Amino acid sequence: MIKVTATLCLLLSFISVGLANEKIKVMLLTGQSNKYHSWQGNSEIILHHLDAAGIFEVDTVTAPSGGEDFSGFAPKWSDYQTVVLDYDGEEWPEATKQSFVEYIKNGGGLVCMHGTNNSFAYWPEFLEMTGLGGWGGAGLYDPKLTTPAGSRNETWGPRVHWVGCQAHYDHEAKGGAYHPARHDFIMTVRDFEHPITKDLPEMWLQGHDEAYTRLRGPAKNMTILATAFANPKVRNASPTNEPILFTIAYGKGRIFQNTLGHIGARQDANVPSVNNVGFITTLQRGVEWTATGEVTIPVPDDFPNAYQTSIHPGPTEGWTNLIDPELSQWETFIGVPHATVKGLPEGTPQSDNVTKGEPLGLGNDPKNVFSTIQEDGETLLYITGEIYGGLTSKNEYENFHLQTKMRWGDKKWEPRLDAKRDSGILYHCHDEHGNFWNVWKRSLEFQVQESDLGDFIALAGPKVQAPIRMDGERKVYDLTQKFEEQKGYLHANIEPDAPHGEWNILDIYVVGDSAIHVVNGKIVMSIKGAIDKEGNPLTRGQLQIQSEAAELYYKDLKIRPLESFPEILKQKAKL
Repeated sequence: MIKVTATLCLLLSFISVGLANEKIKVMLLTGQSNKYHSWQGNSEIILHHLDAAGIFEVDTVTAPSGGEDFSGFAPKWSDYQTVVLDYDGEEWPEATKQSFVEYIKNGGGLVCMHGTNNSFAYWPEFLEMTGLGGWGGAGLYDPKLTTPAGSRNETWGPRVHWVGCQAHYDHEAKGGAYHPARHDFIMTVRDFEHPITKDLPEMWLQGHDEAYTRLRGPAKNMTILATAFANPKVRNASPTNEPILFTIAYGKGRIFQNTLGHIGARQDANVPSVNNVGFITTLQRGVEWTATGEVTIPVPDDFPNAYQTSIHPGPTEGWTNLIDPELSQWETFIGVPHATVKGLPEGTPQSDNVTKGEPLGLGNDPKNVFSTIQEDGETLLYITGEIYGGLTSKNEYENFHLQTKMRWGDKKWEPRLDAKRDSGILYHCHDEHGNFWNVWKRSLEFQVQESDLGDFIALAGPKVQAPIRMDGERKVYDLTQKFEEQKGYLHANIEPDAPHGEWNILDIYVVGDSAIHVVNGKIVMSIKGAIDKEGNPLTRGQLQIQSEAAELYYKDLKIRPLESFPEILKQKAKL
């Protein structure tokens, strides 16, 4: 048996945890970076963290690659409340530039990420919108020279740093921008009332990142929110506090520049700099503020302090893939074949009532109800549904985050030809096979059924506490109610299913005797106080994936340890 207990504090590969409220529309514009950065890694982690916040709907707009034709590049800015600009590259068409300026002037939001301030060095409006910038990048050149220019110097504007209790604008200092090597450095909040930095600790340790130094620019209408002080022992460390998080007012627009979050050209989204809770929190809060002028995202309990960083696993770290072509981590238990099933070995018992009779049992799957197929280079779990059955994990799990994608096939079988397509993911499975309907174990179920994804069922004896209201004879999940003891079937109050044949993203979060069900980024169920038939706390067990008379597919089935619920998810689920 395997006990899964390693630390995980957040988050959530490519899902959000919002409720049914309307989300903030965000454009993530990316597609180019200079030779020192990875725009692919930057964009992946930005999307990952914004999805995890649960309040954003993000569309990614990818600019043409270097040297390609930009004449048709014309994003529709007005469709979005804010733009997250992760771009360090070639010039845009003049019409695109002008439409972007008008968008910001008229109240659009802008978040400028890390190396983005290297772009558009000769676009005056962009310089004013972003306040300060640093280096050249692909788009920085002097038309009078044949060689690329280096870092920005005094001709771009004053150098800005923090002295005493205020920002100091140095118009006399010579030289360009630079930064020390990546290391842990102290961040200090300078504006405690601004919504982005309100309630943050005065100081925190940013993990293994670049502290941009001697940035230059017009620095008009700029408010410094937080500064960095590099370790003096590190080469090229600045002796002063440098502006790292700051806002700029431009017309009616709200602009936030976040220079944190370096990902090197040969690195990916798992590096510490972009998984530090300080970076995650200021990114999420900055995007919300530029879009709405307010911040509702709370400061998480594990926010770093002045003495210790707080770094979450990267988006691809900590996961164990549960599906391989041989299904080596699973065993099959097949129930009673319906009387209409054909092609079984001679003498196989069949019945019109598949909940009674003699099951085929463990390791006996003559119809290949459970198998794998290859699709676009990926291994998919294929379930025919022709006979009731369970694909059971060989290992037991506790304190975990399980995530998968599923889609329905077209076939249905007796005894559910005229019913909704049905299946389920069972967790905390215990005792013997066949305790429920002669096939499944005692367990808690994440329902997988058309229009009922994420409903909860207690199979063969367990009980839980959940907030429920009655809708006729239906028990419906309702967070306005108290958590009280429940058993049997609990219905979600929303139906976030994708259309038939499209992939749904399913997430199960389990901590101790509590669990949260998430479907396509929306919380549909939360339970706590799970107990087994004898009244003992139910906190661990095997997994089972059902075959229940409907054809379906799973992919990207994976699990990782979870020490506590992600803070936002915990608050929304009221656990």
